[in-house]
Amino acid sequence: MQRIDYEYPLYYLDDLTFPDPCENFYDGLGAISSDLEPNRLIAGYSNGFFPWFEQNGMFYWFCIDQRMILYTNEVKKSKNLLKKLRSKNWNFTINQHFTQVMHNCATIKRKHEDSTWITQEFIEAYTTLHQNKFAISVESYYKGELVGGLYGVAIGKYFSGESMFAKKSDASKLALIFLCDLLYQNGIEWIDCQSGSEHLLRMGAKYIPKCEFIEKLREYTT
Repeated sequence: MQRIDYEYPLYYLDDLTFPDPCENFYDGLGAISSDLEPNRLIAGYSNGFFPWFEQNGMFYWFCIDQRMILYTNEVKKSKNLLKKLRSKNWNFTINQHFTQVMHNCATIKRKHEDSTWITQEFIEAYTTLHQNKFAISVESYYKGELVGGLYGVAIGKYFSGESMFAKKSDASKLALIFLCDLLYQNGIEWIDCQSGSEHLLRMGAKYIPKCEFIEKLREYTT
């Protein structure tokens, strides 16, 4: 690991070492790497960092000041969502179509977004993580058709949600509720939602300070 900016802490990752996540990074950007090698991904997530985008063959790692988390027993379930969860028209699976879920997350049209950070390099890297049991997907089906889902990184009792998609109303919300129930049953109390969104705030997520998040993370990954 080499420091490459002396005004704000910014590091080039030439090994698996990551900087102290509680340093005062500029806009959360703490490190840059030339690859998303699986061991680097595991080390990064274990230290509170996540790669946000790729530019000119380099990957940019962030550990932002306010982290959004969702407690798995606090996810909001409206009457409409509960009705759909109980409907025979809907069903859900784990790890049946991981790469397909990633492709859908990358290609689904989103408001105010003209492009995606989920490049082919990201898809290949996280598919390798999935093959090594460090990433999972949740799939939502309506009448047997894949219409939504999400994927994320799983290390110990820590789960970091990466992206979700929906081709039918509420498909991603239902996948998230299904995942929260499953994680809670297995003793996992919260999900790292990273930078978060208004959508996740409405689902019950909340922001906490970075160093409080890091303390929780270390307990979970240990």
